[in-house]
Amino acid sequence: MQNGASLLEAAEILTNDNFNIIKQKLQDMQTRQEQVMQQQQEAEQQQAVQLQQMQNEMREQELMLEEAKMDLERYKIDADNQTRIAVAEISTYRGTEEKDINQNQIPDPLEMAKAATAQRKVDSEAYTKRIEAKYKNEIENKKIELERDRMKHETELQAAKDEAAMEREKLKARTALKNKTSAGV
Repeated sequence: MQNGASLLEAAEILTNDNFNIIKQKLQDMQTRQEQVMQQQQEAEQQQAVQLQQMQNEMREQELMLEEAKMDLERYKIDADNQTRIAVAEISTYRGTEEKDINQNQIPDPLEMAKAATAQRKVDSEAYTKRIEAKYKNEIENKKIELERDRMKHETELQAAKDEAAMEREKLKARTALKNKTSAGV
């Protein structure tokens, strides 16, 4: 009964006089116990694979978040530096608001402000495009990596299933061979 036998099976073994039937009952109980152990091992393997996969995904998300924080910090620093440069350029021309050196009827500081604004817009768009391209590339790489992981796990699971099926077939063959030899005795 410690090996997974029911009370009914234990009673049948104890009350039966035919050794071949007793032997067959014990073999059936052993086979059932081996199958249960094998199923437990397969379930444990699947859980370990799933746990590892979840841990990997969490690490990837943490890395992506950290990288996004670093990108944001760089962007803030760049924007701050550009603002300081623009302020310095504007303060250089303070008091010369009405000067028009190139005589195009537009005050030079105004032209400079428009040029600086246009340059900031170009820089901002270029930065946005770089970030978008970077994240698109990362997403594609993650998709490829996840597909590889999925295929790897499917291969491992199939190998485990094949191995389990082979073990069952071997067990069936041993049982059939024992039944054949015990029936011939």
